[in-house]
Amino acid sequence: MKLACLAEARCAKAAALVLVLYATSPVRAQELPSGPVSLAGGMVVIGADVSASMTPQEDGDGAWFNYTDYEHNALRLFRIGVNADIRLSDRLSIMTELRSENGESITPYALYARIRPWRDRPFDLQAGRIPPTFGAFARREYGAGNPLIGYPLAYQYLTTIRPDALPASSEDVLRMRARGWRPSYPIGSLDVATGMPLITAFRWDTGVQVRVGPESLNVSAAITNGTTSDPRTRDNNGGKQIAARVQWHPIPALTLGSSAARGAYVANAALAAATLLAGSSRSQQQALGLDAEFSRDHWMLRSEVIWNQWQVPTLAQPLDATSAFLEGRYMVSPGVFVASRIDRLGFAQLASASLGTRAWDAPITRLESGVGYYLRRNLIAKVTYQHNWRDGGLIRSRGLFAAQLHFWM
Repeated sequence: MKLACLAEARCAKAAALVLVLYATSPVRAQELPSGPVSLAGGMVVIGADVSASMTPQEDGDGAWFNYTDYEHNALRLFRIGVNADIRLSDRLSIMTELRSENGESITPYALYARIRPWRDRPFDLQAGRIPPTFGAFARREYGAGNPLIGYPLAYQYLTTIRPDALPASSEDVLRMRARGWRPSYPIGSLDVATGMPLITAFRWDTGVQVRVGPESLNVSAAITNGTTSDPRTRDNNGGKQIAARVQWHPIPALTLGSSAARGAYVANAALAAATLLAGSSRSQQQALGLDAEFSRDHWMLRSEVIWNQWQVPTLAQPLDATSAFLEGRYMVSPGVFVASRIDRLGFAQLASASLGTRAWDAPITRLESGVGYYLRRNLIAKVTYQHNWRDGGLIRSRGLFAAQLHFWM
């Protein structure tokens, strides 16, 4: 773990230094592309997204507040992505994005076909590794999409639920509180692995998505191989997730959204073993979400509330979790902004014979605030301070400073 964290730190610092030198050079700053590169008469449009985040403080010594399902620290991360929109015709496009984090292997973050059968009707069909249907945060665009460096808890914080390993009792669950970075259970896989967030912001699912309606009021629905917490390229249990979202834009300053999703999340091997022991095959994850965005003058406010439930075949009681955050950004001047987010992730009570009744995972509160400066229209420097409070674990409170450079085109 320490070697991995050290490698992440060196990679992020090196990348940040390169970006700083490049951006602050009078000559180089003018050479930075200001937008996507268009080729073949606009038939191929290529963009990029590069960010380097670093924190001088450790988060992997028992805290793991910012650990992701890719086993990286979200505050100590170098990410590079290249995306392409290949327009084969007026009605068919191929969309793709390749990503690498901390210099590791390149993976296809997105790869899907977009079909628009009618030119004059707001209808499109997407198939492949598609954009998320559920929620608002993961659907935000690059650049101003995240005014801070950290992520909302629902989209990043690892709970103790795993798709490939299951508890045999309530006691097994309660013993793992605040150990989402390395939960282990007696049923299913014995391999070392992370738990799952409520919704992951770091992977897209594979399936088919339909979007109908104009920007003022539109509906999206999708069928995918994985779930909101565990998107998958290949199905691991024969089940599918169904997700839907309604987005309403009544006035230019206001956007309202609601989302729902339900799907099987437990892998076949773990489910078969659990069914033999408990006689139950309940293995659904279901989620509901509400979100809002309001902007006026120099202000932008965003909020999202998410309820999530995992059915565990070996437990009589499902495991519920609820998350909510409020985020604000204020433009101090044309190139400077301040932002803050208050965030809470709570868990339902779970009864056990020997450990009593407690929240099945450790509730956590996060406050993050910072300032951002536009070095260019598409190059932002950010500095933030994040504090986490958790009701459990080896480390229950920690403050973290972080800095980031983010370039996109």
